[in-house]
Amino acid sequence: MPAASPASLALAARLRQYDEAQLAALIRRRRVSPASLNDLFDLAEALLDDASIASAVADLPRASLSALATAVELDPDGRGVSVAELAARLDASPADTIAVLQTAAERLLVVLDDAQVLVPAAVGATLARRGGEGVPGLSADALREAPAPSPLRPIDADDIARLDRVAAEHAFECTVRIGELTRSLDRTPAKLLARGGVSLPDARRVAAEAAISDDGLGDHLALARSAHLVDDSADRLVATPAAEQWRSRSVGERWATLADAWRDALPEPLRDELGRRAVAGAGDRTAELVSWLYPAADGPLTERLNALSRQAGLLGISVEGRASAIGAALLSDSSAAATRALAPLLPPEVRQVYLQHDLTIVSPGPLAADLDERLRGIADVEAAGLAGRYRLSSESITRAIARGETADDLTDFLTALSLTGVPQPVAYLIDETARRYGSIRVGMLTGDEATDLAATTSIRSDDTALIDTLSVDTALTPLGLSRVGRHRLVSRLDPGLVLGTLIDARYPAAPEEGEHPIEPVRAERRRGRAPGTRSPAAASGADPVLEAARRLHGATSSAGAAGGDAWVARQWELALRAKLPVHVTVRLPDGSERVFDLEPTGIAAGRVRGRDLAADVERTLPISSIATLDVPE
Repeated sequence: MPAASPASLALAARLRQYDEAQLAALIRRRRVSPASLNDLFDLAEALLDDASIASAVADLPRASLSALATAVELDPDGRGVSVAELAARLDASPADTIAVLQTAAERLLVVLDDAQVLVPAAVGATLARRGGEGVPGLSADALREAPAPSPLRPIDADDIARLDRVAAEHAFECTVRIGELTRSLDRTPAKLLARGGVSLPDARRVAAEAAISDDGLGDHLALARSAHLVDDSADRLVATPAAEQWRSRSVGERWATLADAWRDALPEPLRDELGRRAVAGAGDRTAELVSWLYPAADGPLTERLNALSRQAGLLGISVEGRASAIGAALLSDSSAAATRALAPLLPPEVRQVYLQHDLTIVSPGPLAADLDERLRGIADVEAAGLAGRYRLSSESITRAIARGETADDLTDFLTALSLTGVPQPVAYLIDETARRYGSIRVGMLTGDEATDLAATTSIRSDDTALIDTLSVDTALTPLGLSRVGRHRLVSRLDPGLVLGTLIDARYPAAPEEGEHPIEPVRAERRRGRAPGTRSPAAASGADPVLEAARRLHGATSSAGAAGGDAWVARQWELALRAKLPVHVTVRLPDGSERVFDLEPTGIAAGRVRGRDLAADVERTLPISSIATLDVPE
């Protein structure tokens, strides 16, 4: 840990008044690594680090920075400035002045009350350094006086109408793609790398299945995360339970969820400013506005805002650098108003499709969510979007029958759905697949039979040719199949796993009817946790930030005597190491108190030693007798 300073010891004393929740919030806001924190002194040093302060300053909007810089300008001695004086210089009311400083108080530990503002010296030094390094506009005068960029005039009505049509196309496409993204992660969670991000093979798989470009996957994932449709679960990226419910809604409702999440991700000052300026067809001066609104912005903040700008394009909030009507409604009003503007521009949902002889199903428009969901259980999706395309196969029909559908159920559903009836090849496929389904039966061995065969699972078929095929299929080698008769194989593995593997390998396998019902364990479930579930570590509630906050609070914030003695001892050790004088108040046996200014020289066996700066003698004091210990700044 760096050497202690008067400022860090004073700050640690302030932090001692924080509870666990406040400490955790501070650690998160300032992005301090929880692993580096052993006590409040470590946290104080981390918060006073110049790079950490600069990062926190970068996130502050102009109004907060202007108030900070002006407070520093009015308070060269670092003793504080009155709120009234600061408000007068800012030409604002005291209430507004306190309001704009609230963020700075939370992030930079500015001392703020109804009467006075005290900016920590380290914060003032960082502001001065950033200005000295040539960061434009960080002087108090420039922060107060630089005018905001004026918005560009909107284009004419015809061009606005064209932009809105394009915006609706983007909104529809983005909503559909994120739906496919969540389905992909539902089937197979994606592996997360230790350094962050999705593994390359999984990223390419998810992008391909959702028809998203590799470059665009990150922004689509960010929107899905913001809307709580996907979640990082330890080493996996999974779809949440909310994703399935979200997919059951109309396109407009799904878009509104994404748009709300996008707007909520905007920093509040930027969201408010954009809302005041939102006019359909107005030109984009967002980059200039951001530079004005966040004059100390660093790389991470700029990238975060750039990502939000790209996501606005994906959602149709802006098009070609201009606000769409739905974007203007979202920013100036609400997602409900934006959805009303979007609804007439979206393609209408359809409830019937074209069923073709080549076993394909073509939807002439976006299929209603309830019909799309059931059709996906019967057929494989080849293209999702404005004109969906699905394909029937023996494997897809087998999966449907395994879930409880019957041949009659499937035929009735497709008859009602199809604009062209049920072609003969489709009817034949359903009937033949239903007839063959269950020609392989998987069941659980019990009792003596399981012991005699040293196995758990039975695989049975009346078709000996099928049994012959299973016994030599190399794809089934992991099952360890052993033949125990002309019509039977056994395996030591779990019946659900065996059944799922056979279904994945496209065999007409079904559970054996009997008193031990089994469910197939499919390949996607074997590769990762069930969608929406959390890892054991996540499920345990372990949070490194909360753990650190609990550790810091418990180590030095106890109100008891032992906790107080430990706190004083730690302060003395740091002052001794840094050669800092201390101001000590000692309780005497008669109940009175005496104050000493000491230069620490040692600590041992529950006692401290220090040279009395006034009397020039060394004094030894029991730690238990020290009421307070301060380090003059």
